[in-house]
Amino acid sequence: MAMCTDDRNTTSPLYKYCLLLMIVVLSVLGGAFPSLLDEKRLTGSVFGSEDAFEWYTLGNNKAQQGKYEEAVEFYDKAVTTDPSLVHAWNNMGNALSILRRNDEALACFAAVLELNPNDIHALSGSANALSQLNRHAEALEYIDKTLALNPNRDYIWFNKANILVEVKRHDDALEAFDRAIEVNPAFVKAMLGKGTVLRELKRYDEALACYDAAITVEGPEVVAAFYDKATLLNQLGRREEAVAHYNMVNQLEPEFAEAWHEKAHILEELGWKEEAEDCLKEHKLISSQSGGCCAS
Repeated sequence: MAMCTDDRNTTSPLYKYCLLLMIVVLSVLGGAFPSLLDEKRLTGSVFGSEDAFEWYTLGNNKAQQGKYEEAVEFYDKAVTTDPSLVHAWNNMGNALSILRRNDEALACFAAVLELNPNDIHALSGSANALSQLNRHAEALEYIDKTLALNPNRDYIWFNKANILVEVKRHDDALEAFDRAIEVNPAFVKAMLGKGTVLRELKRYDEALACYDAAITVEGPEVVAAFYDKATLLNQLGRREEAVAHYNMVNQLEPEFAEAWHEKAHILEELGWKEEAEDCLKEHKLISSQSGGCCAS
């Protein structure tokens, strides 16, 4: 998969595409690519070959550095040395999914499922790869198998909700988002996802309630909550409230270029020309900088 930029315009098609793919990939196995120390402690004698273990841990180190092509090479050496090494198969599948080599990723997960048909990581990884290939019905089958084994994984419910959104099953998606939030009441991404669906269904008060709930959760994701709420308030014609929420985004994440851009348009509509020009200058400055966040 082409790596997504840090574009947090949650109303843009690019953002939604990146959100679905990247969050699903990286959340599917939140414990993926563990450190060498953790693996030694957790797996002990699971590895039948010391050489395979060394290749595997080198792969993990490269994956942690974001060097997924190199990680795949090391994982491949690990499974060639020891074909029963499910940890390496799973992590190689994860890395291949991130690289958008989804058919190869599916082959890795299939190798795991031959050894253990109930491997949750391989099942959820398969669902992710299938979703990226737009094979949504098959992806949902794997998601449901995973949830049947363990219904208390918030990110699996979240992934299911996102797939259901893709196939326009909005009511089912809302239910899945609710299950994710039930498991993890601080799951901001699920709250925002639910809010987006409610907004599309024109259930605006409920969408605003989702954003309000997300805003109460401490953490960096609160920026997206303020942004989403500001966008909806503007859509509803509540412009001064929208500006106040964009102000919060500017305060929490000054390099969020798109927030400056959107606020400038509202200020123009309110007749606040000078303030609007200042916002546009800020947007232009951030967008011109290679490291600027979320430039449009």
